[in-house]
Amino acid sequence: MKKYFSIYGFSVLLLSFVLLMPSCTEDIPETSTGEGLVFQLWDAFRNQDLEGIKTNMAPGFQSVHYFGANNMDEELELLRGIAIAEYEISDLKITSNEEDLIIATYFVSVAETINGERLSKEPAARMTIFVKDDGVWKWVAHANLKTIKAEEPEETGEEN
Repeated sequence: MKKYFSIYGFSVLLLSFVLLMPSCTEDIPETSTGEGLVFQLWDAFRNQDLEGIKTNMAPGFQSVHYFGANNMDEELELLRGIAIAEYEISDLKITSNEEDLIIATYFVSVAETINGERLSKEPAARMTIFVKDDGVWKWVAHANLKTIKAEEPEETGEEN
């Protein structure tokens, strides 16, 4: 009898703790939400999860790269041809209006191929913006500030 009372008491105590504990999703600061969204996006890039990326893009999406601006369809086409391996994010800064907007700026070091060009793995600045649409965070804007360095022509030893 004592054994059952102990198990019952422990169960009631555990249930009370769980019910009275604040929800884990209620008080998540936007900074951790923003960090999670950035890493989720880069994981999708690395894994070529184009369907997941498209599902999480907001209407009116726009990006800017060294070669110009893209709308949603153009960005998805670009991502279809992108190949990245591991990435490293640093200097991540998140700002938010705490309601429906998250702006993330950071540096990313990644070996990537865009439009058939292999870019250096040197860290480059990025800005990624998310908006909340019907209670769901959506990717609405992205700036890739990596510049393409023109390759130096090889010297042939001939004079012009």
